[in-house]
Amino acid sequence: MDPLSPVASVMATLGSKIVYVGDDRQKAKLLLPSSYETMELSGLSIIPGLIDSHAHVLHEGLRLGQLDLRGLGLPETLAAIEAAVRTLPPGTWLHGRGWDQNIWPERSWPTALDLDRVSPLHPVTLDRVDKHAIWVNSLALNLADPKVFGPDPEDGEIPRLSDGRPAGVLIGGLPMRYVYEAMPPLDGRDRSQTLHLAARELLGLGVTTVVDAATGEEDLRVLGEGYEKGTLKIRYRAYIHPRQWSNWSKLARLDGLYDDHLAIDGLKIFSDGSLGSRSAWLLEDYHDRPGHRGARGLDDATLAQSLALARDKRLQVAIHVIGDAAVAQAVAGIAGALGRGWTDRRWRLEHFQVVADADRDKTLAMGLIPSIQSVGLMTDWLMAADRLGPARIKKAYAWRDIIDRGGYVINGSDCPVETPNPFVGLYAAITRQDLKGEPEGGFEPEHRLTRWEALASYTLWAARAAFQEGRLGSLRSGALADFVVLDRDTLSCPVETIPGTRVLMTVVGGETVHQTL
Repeated sequence: MDPLSPVASVMATLGSKIVYVGDDRQKAKLLLPSSYETMELSGLSIIPGLIDSHAHVLHEGLRLGQLDLRGLGLPETLAAIEAAVRTLPPGTWLHGRGWDQNIWPERSWPTALDLDRVSPLHPVTLDRVDKHAIWVNSLALNLADPKVFGPDPEDGEIPRLSDGRPAGVLIGGLPMRYVYEAMPPLDGRDRSQTLHLAARELLGLGVTTVVDAATGEEDLRVLGEGYEKGTLKIRYRAYIHPRQWSNWSKLARLDGLYDDHLAIDGLKIFSDGSLGSRSAWLLEDYHDRPGHRGARGLDDATLAQSLALARDKRLQVAIHVIGDAAVAQAVAGIAGALGRGWTDRRWRLEHFQVVADADRDKTLAMGLIPSIQSVGLMTDWLMAADRLGPARIKKAYAWRDIIDRGGYVINGSDCPVETPNPFVGLYAAITRQDLKGEPEGGFEPEHRLTRWEALASYTLWAARAAFQEGRLGSLRSGALADFVVLDRDTLSCPVETIPGTRVLMTVVGGETVHQTL
């Protein structure tokens, strides 16, 4: 991924750095001490360590130890919950995730009564696949903040029964928090185990740097302990979640902590929800729900305050924007925060799924970076067409428009919403199809990325977005020795085989942290 030297056959590393990339073995040897080791990898491929630019690391770790409902129909979901609660003492909370009413024949919201039949003695909270809605039973509702029985807040929605009581699904930020804040918190030991579990999984998938899109103060403390003990090996770049930070006077951009393994990059702001739960904020009505335009995540004044804080503290900003109304608000707010002598901010717009042409152009003119999750298109394409209708869907997930106008995109998994496997994400960016090869020819195929662009979105461009160009994201002399050995070349192998790519070795700063060779 070095434009000046796109392909090479020899690489030499010394300590944590790359000292040579090229084709001359003798020149490489001159840069190494006499005790150097050689690895012959004939027929294999080496690429830069992959950067997942949008993940939720703690929640991915929790998913690995939680009830996973992805892909299940409603009867199978209820059966799995009934089996799980049998193993728990009465009163213990059961938390799971991954349900999606859009794949059920009825496509309607489930209810608390459905859960009550299989779990009358255990509070149950189940995250929707996109984490922008939760499904709960009556016991969990009764333990939640009493406001759950009141009117809908501005940033969410509570579907009701005919008598006005909550039906059992809570959509958007505040309604979900009514329940989350009643749940027992993770203690430090559980949080540490969960973060380590996710980090090991990501390293095994070739991800050497992860950008966490909603980090809490307690997460940073636990991460610091892991790096001090030498048990955490992944590079972790944090965007602070506002509700999980107590002392704003101490918030600052920090880089290079624990031998370049931990950084605080910036501030995460949530401006709307998701298309799947109809909480993404749109400029026009949902095609499949006339009169409804989603949920506005925050008012203009609150957004302006957050942007001013980030500007004054020289923090990057990552704003969650899925609907075109949310993008318009973010672009206007950022335009108002410009100035003060700091122009190279590399602020980011996360998801960037439905965007008006004028706001796309403003985004690029201001140097903002669209942060996409191509893997999400594999599960979104049918649902998104229903939500947006035939005209608007033509301009959704329009990655080609960005690149053709001189911009670039960075890519991530949004795990645990989607799989953390970056090779599935590469495949989705290149084909705009799911793993069954649907839709035939690709979803709005004119917006596909080339293979090189897809890989750049996980490497070269992702490093640039984090001010790490020259250090991460490419294999060149002087860069950090973060690289991955693969069993195939994703730039030339049959495209349908890319998702099956095996990671044979992952190296971070010259240290082998995963190996199956």
